[in-house]
This record gives sequence, C-alpha cells and structure tokens, in this order.
Amino acid sequence: MKYLESGKKVQIDVDIQDETESSGYQDDGGGFDIRTYREKVLDYLAAHSDSPVLRKIQRMEQINASDLKELEHILWDELGTKEDYEKSTNIDNLAVFVRSLIGLSQDAINEKFGDFLNGNTLNAQQQEFVKAIINYVRENGDIRREDLIEKSPFDNYDILTLFGENITTVLTIVNVLHDSVNVAA
Repeated sequence: MKYLESGKKVQIDVDIQDETESSGYQDDGGGFDIRTYREKVLDYLAAHSDSPVLRKIQRMEQINASDLKELEHILWDELGTKEDYEKSTNIDNLAVFVRSLIGLSQDAINEKFGDFLNGNTLNAQQQEFVKAIINYVRENGDIRREDLIEKSPFDNYDILTLFGENITTVLTIVNVLHDSVNVAA
C-alpha cells in the first residue's frame, strides 16, 4: 500500500458471467483419512484414555486374554489392519506397543515402587538405576532381565556390583513391569 501513488482514484466494476457444471461427485460421508496408522492409534489412545484395558496397561496391572482380544479388535479392525500394524512397528506384543505410546502412570509407579524409590531400601545410585528402568519402559513399553545386561544404558553398569544383596529388588521391579504386559497363562 505504501508504494501506491496517491492521486485520483478510479473505481472499476467488472461483471463476469460464469457457468458452473456439476462434477457428478457425491460425498458418501466416508471421507478420506490422511492420517498415518500410528497417528490414528495415538488419537484413539488420547480419546479413550479411560478404557479399562488402556488403564490396566498404564497402571501395570496384569492383562488377560480378553484384554488382548480387545486390543486386537481396536488395533487391527477399528484403526487399520494387522498389516498396517506390522508396517508401523516391529513390536509384536500389542500391550507393549500401546504402553510405548501411552507410558506409565506416575501414581501407579509411586504405588508399586515408592518404597524402593523413596525409602531406605536402595542407595541413591541404585534409585537412579531403577528410575532409568522405569524411563526405559515408558519409552519402549517393556523390559526383560536380559535387557539389563544387553541394552543401553544398563550395559554400562555391573548390576551385581551395583545392587549386591538388593539384586532381587531390581529383578522384582523388572518382573512387575514385564509381566503386566504379557497375558497370564
């Protein structure tokens, strides 16, 4: 606007006749969803955070065969197909996949592991190691005993030296985290 020359202004009206034709397209109401499979899953998880099976996963409660069937229905029927799932992740356990996306409830962590994290059971370095385990599970959805030896950041420590007689404590924590996303036999 600042480069327009000032002076006499002239208004010009243009009347154009335009013809339109129907394309023949009729919206069937289905629409086209451009979200990726993972985005659909994330949106679903956010919208259904009160679902009993999702709460179990987030609160580290044991899932059962019925919960697994519900996850299969949600992930393989409602949000996409089993092939979509397999293309989007290499995690074969549905509950682990879901937990890698929704994480763990801090209240549940405090409830189950508060004595270890706040009490006098573990020293400061051991407590930090346990927090690293919890953060690992928040990110990856699961942990196994072997991960404490094979995977970073755990492979930087000698857990037997670090925990000594408290080694059963760390193994109990790993078992609680791992077993809760695996269907009880």
